[in-house]
This record gives sequence, C-alpha cells and structure tokens, in this order.
Amino acid sequence: MKLNKYRDNDVVLGDKRNTREIWFKVIVFLCFFVLFLRLLYLQVLQGNEFSYLAERNQYKLIKIDSPRGKIFDSKGKLVVTNGTGYRLIYSLGREENEEYIKEIAKLTDKTEEVVRKRIKYGEIFPYTKDNVLFEDLEEEKAHKLMEIINNYPYLEVQVYSKRKYLYDKVASHTIGYVKKISEKEYENLKEAGYTPRDMIGKLGIEKTYDDLLRGRNGFKYIEVNALNKIEREVEKVKSPIVGKNLHMGINMELQQYMEEEFEKDGRSGSFVALNPKTGEIITIVSYPTYSLNTFSSQISPEEWNKISNDPRKILTNKTIAGEYPPGSTFKMISAMAFLKSGIDPKLIYNDYNGYYQVGNWKWRAWKRGGHGPTDMKKSLVESVNTYYYKFSDQIGYAPIVKVARDFSLGQKSGIDVPGEKTGIIPDPDWKKKKTKTVWFRGDTILLSIGQGFTLVTPIQLAKAYTFLANKGWAYDPHVVSRIEDVQTGKIETVVTQKTVLTDYPASFYETINDALIATVDQNNGTTKIMKNPYVKVAAKSGSAQNPHSKLTHAWAAGYFPADTEPEIVFVCLLEGAGGGGVMAGGMAKRFLDKYLEVEKGIEVVKKTPQTETKQVNTSTTQRNVNNNNSEQGRGEETVNEERETETTSTTSTSEGEEN
Repeated sequence: MKLNKYRDNDVVLGDKRNTREIWFKVIVFLCFFVLFLRLLYLQVLQGNEFSYLAERNQYKLIKIDSPRGKIFDSKGKLVVTNGTGYRLIYSLGREENEEYIKEIAKLTDKTEEVVRKRIKYGEIFPYTKDNVLFEDLEEEKAHKLMEIINNYPYLEVQVYSKRKYLYDKVASHTIGYVKKISEKEYENLKEAGYTPRDMIGKLGIEKTYDDLLRGRNGFKYIEVNALNKIEREVEKVKSPIVGKNLHMGINMELQQYMEEEFEKDGRSGSFVALNPKTGEIITIVSYPTYSLNTFSSQISPEEWNKISNDPRKILTNKTIAGEYPPGSTFKMISAMAFLKSGIDPKLIYNDYNGYYQVGNWKWRAWKRGGHGPTDMKKSLVESVNTYYYKFSDQIGYAPIVKVARDFSLGQKSGIDVPGEKTGIIPDPDWKKKKTKTVWFRGDTILLSIGQGFTLVTPIQLAKAYTFLANKGWAYDPHVVSRIEDVQTGKIETVVTQKTVLTDYPASFYETINDALIATVDQNNGTTKIMKNPYVKVAAKSGSAQNPHSKLTHAWAAGYFPADTEPEIVFVCLLEGAGGGGVMAGGMAKRFLDKYLEVEKGIEVVKKTPQTETKQVNTSTTQRNVNNNNSEQGRGEETVNEERETETTSTTSTSEGEEN
C-alpha cells in the first residue's frame, strides 16, 4: 500500500515539473521571436536608413576655402598675397576634460583657466563640430606642436590660407585688411552666400571689392575615424573658384617714398596724387600708418590701446575722412564765383590799409600796410585776403556756395575706399539748423578764404582741382584701375562716373590757371618753392584753423604740367605744420622730384648743402618766432595764414551786419 502511495505522489510531482518546463520554453521562444522580429525590422525594413546614418557618421562634408585674389600695384608688383596660417583645433567640441585641459595648457603656455574658457566659448566648425581653441598660432609654435600632435588624439594643428601684406604698413588705410566675419556682418551678408567661418574685408579696397576678391568656396567629403580625425578625402563635390585679382593705380615706389618723407619729418597728415584724365590714384598717403599684418592677426590689448589712444588718430584715414578748413586753397573757388558773377579779373582793388571793414568789424590782410593795387591774378599769387573780403561781400555767399558744390566740395568724391566723409560747405540754412543763428556778412567773408565753418577732405580738394586742371570735367577718383579674372584671363578696366561742368567758359579756367602758374613762377608767389626747370606747375598754398595747436594746418594743392595736358593733380595736408607754402609746398615738391625721377627718368639736381641748411633754418625760425610772437624772419605765407586764423577766431560768431 505504501508503495502505491509513493508511486502516485511521484506521478503528481512529475506533472508539475513538466508544466514549468513547458512555460519556460514558451517564454524563451517568445523572447527570441520578438528579437527576431526586431532584427527583421531593423535590418530589412529600416536597413537603408540606418546604413545612411552610419555612413553619415563616417563621412563629413567640409568647406574648401577659395584662394583670395591678389593685389598688385600699377607696375605689376605684388602687394597682397596669401600665406599660411595655423590654428589649434580641439575635436571634442565643448567637452571639458580636466586631464586634457592640463595638457593643452602646458602645450600652449596658457593658463588652465584660459584653456577652459576657450573650450567653452571657442568657435565651433559647422560641419565637423571641431572647436577652434587658438587662431593664428605663431609658425614656430605651430611646427613644434605638429611634431608631437599624434600623442594628443583630441588635438589638431590645422593649416589655412592667411592674408599676407608684403608692404605691411604702406598704404594701410587704403588697402585695408581681412579678418573673420562678425555676427552682425554675417546676418547682413548670409543671403549673399557668406558663412560664419568666412574671412571678410574689414577696411579699404579689401572691403570694397570683397565679393570679387573672395571667390567662391568649394566642398568635399572626408572620412573620419572614431575620434573624429580625418582619415582621407573621399570626393570633391564642388571645386573652389579663385578670387579675382586687383590692379591698383598706386605706384608703390612713390607711395613708400612719400610715407618715408612724412616719417622723416615727423609729420601727420595726407598726400594724394591722381591722374586727372582717368581719376586713377597714383599715391594716397594717410600718415601715421599701421601694420596690416598685425590687424589681420590677433592684436594684443597693449598694441590696440597704443594705437587707439595715439593723439595723431592713426586709425583715421585722413585723406578721405579728415575734415579740415581748406584755407587759401579755396580761393580758386571764390575767384571762379567772382568771374561767374561778372567781376572783371583785371578790376583793381586798392588795398592800402591792410584790412577790410564792415561797420566796427575789420578783417585784416597778412601784409602790414596792405598789398596795394590788386587784380585777380595778384590776389592768387600773393594770397591777398582783402581782395576776397571785398568781392565776396559784394556778390554774397550764394555764388561761392554754388561753385564749391559744382566742384564737388561738400559731398563725397566717390572714391572706392569706404569711410569717406562729406565735409561742409555752409549756407544760411545749414547754419540755422546747426547753430540756431542767422547768417552774417562776416560768414560770407570767412567762406571766401576757406575758413569759418567750411570743411573739406584732401580727396575732395583733389577732385575740385581736377575740374580746374581738365577745364570743366572730372572722373570720380579710384584706387583700383583693373580687375583680373584668374579663371578666364579676362581683364576689366575700371571706369568711374564722369562729371562735366557746362556753366563755366574756358576763359575762366585759363584766367585761374595763369594765376596759379604765376603763384609758383613769380618770386612773390606763395608756392614758389615748387618751381623747377623741367615742368610747369600750377599750385595754391594755404593754411587752416587748428584747434589743437598755435600752428596752422598746412595745405598745398595744384597740378602739372600746367602748360599742356596735366598728368598729375596733387593735394598735401600737414597737420599743425605752420605755413602752407613752405611746409606743404615743400612736401609736394619732394613728390614732384621723385615723380620726375621714377616716371620720366629725370634726376632733379639736388640743392647744395648750404642751401639745404638755410632751408632747415628757415623752418626752425618759423617755429621759434611764432613762440616769440615776432614776425621777423617768417615767410609771407606763414604770416598770411596765421593772420587768417586770428581773424577767424575773434569774429566767427557774429561778424558784421546780418545778410
């Protein structure tokens, strides 16, 4: 009986074990079946998508920078090209790994805090997600890192095309420089095809012609490994298009020479020379200059503070953005207005007392006792202020303002360099708006000699004298003369807008031209320093109010040859230099001599040492006697312009009767 009992129990126990085993097998089967279905879904139904994603992680599309166009001078000398730059790349994006931070700090000689900030705020490449830790590494440092970079798989020294300015500081304001596009610039230019990584022209012709210079970027696929390192180039999708080359009208030999002359004399100011027949600029100095290679790289805070705080305003392009009273160089405008108003150029004004008086107000001549009988020619030759006081008071401000604006003063010249200012040719409406006061007769008197509220830039004055040289027409001045397409070999000549004046007969220009030639040729001429036996020069000097010094700003403007078709129009402005005839005229003469040597093969006979010594002593005497308030030993032009400034400073608010 017991055996049966146990046997029955065994049968029951065996049934329970079989049931559990069956359920276990079912569950295992179901799990494998679900995995099978999932694998079937992933590999068959979604296989193409995941294959694409895998390839996407393995292959990346990156940009190929287009070589930026080169810049040449008028003689074909290479001025701006492309060199090699180096940047340190961190391949882990924003990941802050303390061990890596310590290693990077040691490698780059930076603090850990600096490295940490660069990881946090450094620029991320849009395609590879690489982080630019340090831009523009020094070449020696970059090569040392490249030798050991394989020991640091999260770092890469990347080579890129960097702008190289072969003349560095020469013509820096005009050429400009390139730097990475800013966020604001990108927002404005992204529709034109710019990317957040583009280098862009910041100033000068680099900015004006940026769209031509930059070319068009290309793209290519690369294969990367698990550390996001480039393994190989897979395929080029689009080849880059090389930027176009620019050929300037500037002669770098003349340009460099004139800047050296400014440096030698310790001068601050501007010099511009252009071809009046085309508007091409041959020389355009704004001094002091600055290093383009420094500004296109990472400039240190110390260097930036030194440049930006310099009282000479190094960063201001004085040729196009420096606004100054033109002084007596403006008298040719007033003389043209007198002719237009019917005043006979041979009409004599007798200046026997040395001043012109309206009521209780007097405006003085520079020459004690006056200049005596004066016609228009003599008024320009000797810079007779009283002649202009008299006839400007007679005709009023309107004819003078009209001629000035016809000759493009008070408006931008149209030069192809950004940042140009307009200057001021004042009239009653302008004065009322700006000063809330009415126009007085004294305002007209001061306007006639280029003082008071009148302001011009050197490039504007150069264009005004171009109208005079060409007897009634002028092209907008321009730095770039030709544009070369490297891909096709096609060269395009730059032709700017031409303005023709039809209201002034040829006899007016001949009258003023004859007077300006005499201003150089005659012994009583204020620009006689420019006289030479090789070419006939027409010029007018002047000086202008200078609120920063007792010494006036010195001007000289003119053209040559004046007896045939003029080749050059020039303007020189020296800040705080004193008399225009000696100082600015002397600087302009240096250009004339060098131009004859470089362009004509004429070596101008140098002055003897005794003559040179005498000339230096004259300049020194001008400064010394000015401090002693003595007129003895000063040239006529120096006394002339200082007198104008004194008159202006005491009568610039309410002179004479209201018009």
